Amino acid sequence: MNSRIFLLLISVFTVSTVHAVSVKGLYSAEINLPVVQSEANMLQEAFGLAVEDVLIKVSGDREAIDESLLEEAQKQASTWVAQHSIASLNELLPSDGGLVPGKQIKVTFYQASIDNFLSQNNLPVWGDNRPSVLVWLASENNGIRKLSGSGAPSNVLNQFAVSANMAGVPIYAPLLDEVDNNNITAAEVWGFFEDSIERASQRYQTDAVAALRVSDFSGYVSGNLMVLLKSGETERFSINGESLDDIVQKASSHLAKVFSSRYASVRNSASASKLDVRVAGVTSYDIMKKTQNYLESIGVVRGVNLIQVNGDAVEFSVEIDGDKQKFFNSVSLSSLLISKPLNALDPDANKIVSYQYGGFN
Repeated sequence: MNSRIFLLLISVFTVSTVHAVSVKGLYSAEINLPVVQSEANMLQEAFGLAVEDVLIKVSGDREAIDESLLEEAQKQASTWVAQHSIASLNELLPSDGGLVPGKQIKVTFYQASIDNFLSQNNLPVWGDNRPSVLVWLASENNGIRKLSGSGAPSNVLNQFAVSANMAGVPIYAPLLDEVDNNNITAAEVWGFFEDSIERASQRYQTDAVAALRVSDFSGYVSGNLMVLLKSGETERFSINGESLDDIVQKASSHLAKVFSSRYASVRNSASASKLDVRVAGVTSYDIMKKTQNYLESIGVVRGVNLIQVNGDAVEFSVEIDGDKQKFFNSVSLSSLLISKPLNALDPDANKIVSYQYGGFN
């Protein structure tokens, strides 16, 4: 049996203000399976299912994990396992038309094994510091439209939360309280009125905003996704599928890839480049180490070396994967470093990237 059974219901995060999120468990997965085979075979199946989940989360590109690539990964998955555990489930799981006892297998893979496999296949490796996304969901069922949020939950919103979580994207739902109801309507979200959506989203201060509309009319389902980025860019997707589950999964895949393409890089020798970074406001050794540790934690960064200290300004040489814009995008997710461009007349203006230590992360 090669099936994955999820009995998972999660609540969408409620949010007042939230910035970049450190996503935990990128290299781990939990698989629930019915007990219909030997433990050894069950583990082998679980490892194969878990490695698919992890490759999708770490790369942020579900479409790239095609059948041939997944088959190759599954052959090696058991050798990548750092640890696993098996526990009995309280509930029964469906199998062959009946209900049988189930097991939950928790699997954690070695980070280096997953990262190396993705890099060898020219796929991105996306770090754990990821943008927070506020999602406005408008659904239409046989002509009736409504918004979903923490104050008005829905199955579609919950399905999207589960799917986005599996893709490693931290999403948040609006409160849909009196303030939201005064700021925006279901018609405005449905129509993708950017000004109205941006205005209603300001109170939440997330890194990005998405609007998703889903229609179910007499059994015909369709969807559209719009992603509003802080840079001012907008991306739109038209989504077709055979079911609402299909629409929701495709929407979460599009959402993840939007951010993966901006924050993740393929790690290989051809992609490496160096960048000199100057940080002002570094008034102690502890702040200097905190700054260096933060730079080293960014997914596209390979290594950081201290070049010099001049008063309260510290200069680092930063080796990165991919283009420099992905580094800038990643830094902008945190308030630890605040962009402070050098004066155009400064002789170092074209060769040094300048920041001010902000003191928060």
